[in-house]
Amino acid sequence: MPPQLDVLDARSRILDAAAHLFRREGFSGTSMDAIAALARMSKRTLYAGFPDKRAVLEAVLEQFIARRFAMIERIGREAASDEAILTRMVGALNAMATDEDALAMYRLLVAEATNLPALALAANRNGLTQAQAMLRQPLLNCGVRDPDRAACFLYDLAVLAPMHRLLVGTDNLHMDVAAIVRLVLQGVKGM
Repeated sequence: MPPQLDVLDARSRILDAAAHLFRREGFSGTSMDAIAALARMSKRTLYAGFPDKRAVLEAVLEQFIARRFAMIERIGREAASDEAILTRMVGALNAMATDEDALAMYRLLVAEATNLPALALAANRNGLTQAQAMLRQPLLNCGVRDPDRAACFLYDLAVLAPMHRLLVGTDNLHMDVAAIVRLVLQGVKGM
């Protein structure tokens, strides 16, 4: 196998192993030894790619968010109109923010927010920034003058609010995504 593929395979194994352990054991309960063992590699190889556990967590979060947004964008492209694209993307954002993997990652961020505040803030900003980038053109096509602000509203309503409800143990109320999209479009046109 070419050296570049070896590096990519090792990185993928590390991130998959770390994501599994972080979700199951938490950040504090996961050691670099455990990550190396689960990834079936030496600690030396692990440290060659990541200086510390925090760097591994950052990479896990970046990969997790990037994979989710790639799936959402593919889902959105299948719709016919710009409002339908928005509705599908916002629905996918909601679904992917409220599944068990996303909730586990968010619990991890909340648990470590005191120790790693910059990491929690960066992960939240990364999610919002990607949502804004993904929703910008369909929002502009729907006549929204400030698509980033509208995307922020949609992100708060379809991602953060339902996620928080689930994290505190309340039911995830049925969400009429199409109604939320229409409401935001009506409220922000001309803003």
